[in-house]
Amino acid sequence: MTTPSYRDFTGTAAETYQRHFVPAIAIPVSAGLLEIARLQPGERVLDVACGTGLVTRLAAEQVGPTGSVTGIDVAPDMIDVAKATEGPAGAHIEWHVADAASLPLPDASYDVVLCQMGLMFMEDRTAALAEMRRVLAPGGRIALNTPGKIQPVFEVMEEAIVGHISPELGGFVRAVFSIHDPDTLASLLRAAGFEDVTAEEYRARLRLPSPVEFLWQYINLTPMGPFVAQAPEEAQAAMERQAVEGWQPYTVDGTLRVEHPMVVAAGRR
Repeated sequence: MTTPSYRDFTGTAAETYQRHFVPAIAIPVSAGLLEIARLQPGERVLDVACGTGLVTRLAAEQVGPTGSVTGIDVAPDMIDVAKATEGPAGAHIEWHVADAASLPLPDASYDVVLCQMGLMFMEDRTAALAEMRRVLAPGGRIALNTPGKIQPVFEVMEEAIVGHISPELGGFVRAVFSIHDPDTLASLLRAAGFEDVTAEEYRARLRLPSPVEFLWQYINLTPMGPFVAQAPEEAQAAMERQAVEGWQPYTVDGTLRVEHPMVVAAGRR
C-alpha cells in the first residue's frame, strides 16, 4: 500500500477541502494564529502550506492594499482552488506551487511568514523552517500553529479506520497531531535560528457536521480518500458503524462538538 500524501491531492478533494474543512475547522483555528501574528497594514506576508488560501485571504484583509501576500502550497490542486476563490477587494495576492523546503523566493523578501496546520505534514521540517527564516527580512516574524493532543473524537475515527480499512491510514490520522506539544514546536523554531520564541496552547471550538457526514467529509478531504474507496463495501460500512457509535457521546442536536487544543508559536529572525 502506498502511503497517502498531500502531493497526490485531486481536484475533487481540494474542492471538498474548501467546501467543508475550511468553514468547520480552518476558520475557527485561524483566529489564534492571526492574533499572535499581529499583521500590520503594508506588510509583506508569506503563507506557507496555504491550502486553498483561507489564511492568505485573511492576511490580505489585514495588510490592506498597501501590503501583499503570497500563498504557497505543494499541491497544485489546492492552488487551483485558491486562485478560483475570490479575495478581498484591492488585495495583492500571488500564488505558487512549491515545496516549503525549497521556496522559489528571494532572501529577506517578507516581513511575516505564516503557516497554519502545515508543519506536521512536511517531510523535512528543519529545511522548511530554515527556508521560512531565509525569506524573512531581518527582524521579520514567523507565526505558525499545529493541532494539539489528539482528542477522543479523532481517536474514535482512527480506531475505526485501523480496524476495518488499514493500519497505515491510522498512522496518517496520528500524523496530524504529531507536533502537539508547545515545547516541541518552540524547540524546532529555536533550532532553525529564530529568536524571541514563544509557544502556547489555545482551544478552538469546532461545530462539525453529523457523524456520518463528518466521517466521509474528513476522509475524502484528505489523501486517505482514494485508499478508503478501494476497500470492500462491507469494510467501509463497518468502519462507518463503529465511528458513528463511538461518536454518540460527542453528538449534540445531531452535530459533533469538539473543543480542540491548538499549539501556536511565534519568533523573530
